Amino acid sequence: MIQLHQVSYAYSDLSVLERASFRLERGEFGFLVGESGSGKSTLLKLLYRELYPTAGSISVLGQHLSDLTSSTLPFFRRKIGIIFQDSKLLETKTVEQNLEIPQKLIGTKLRILRENVNNLLHQIGLIHHKDSRPSEISMNERQRLTIAMAIINSPLLILADQPTEIFDPNLTLEMLSLLDALNFQGTTVLVTTSDPELPNFYSEKKNTNVKRVFTLKDGQIST
Repeated sequence: MIQLHQVSYAYSDLSVLERASFRLERGEFGFLVGESGSGKSTLLKLLYRELYPTAGSISVLGQHLSDLTSSTLPFFRRKIGIIFQDSKLLETKTVEQNLEIPQKLIGTKLRILRENVNNLLHQIGLIHHKDSRPSEISMNERQRLTIAMAIINSPLLILADQPTEIFDPNLTLEMLSLLDALNFQGTTVLVTTSDPELPNFYSEKKNTNVKRVFTLKDGQIST
């Protein structure tokens, strides 16, 4: 599903990844743990082909990313749900309209679209804000909407960049449970976090097995 082999990346003279390698199999749930500035966001952008490695090879969903072209890249990205901290919401649209956008992009029929949006708004606790603008809801609620937009099209892979960092423990469990439910249905999930205790915290609270845990430190990835 995801395979990095000897991948390096640098911003000017600042090396972020140095011949890093790891593999996440189809259907697995992985945590990538690393301190702030260690390169977690950079790694996810490499997996999404927003950035290009300076060395090494990356394969995602059975696709060698170096083979993607400008015409095939959009189709590749449709299979991935992205949750970045700087994800942009359309401030002129309502919560409901923002959540409709990913469904419209893939041509979901109107009746099914409305049903999907309504169900997910209930699931993430935003149904009472469906007619609000993003600027009118809290930061926690904005992040929940961002997560919902990433998962509504049932992607094969979810890449989540520190999706729970601003949440209190209860909301953290809520959001991880949402991702876990998708993983149970077969979606592969990779979550980054700067909290090394998060994987154990979640497994203990939910009485479930610890997920795959990778550590990113000094440009290297270890298990």
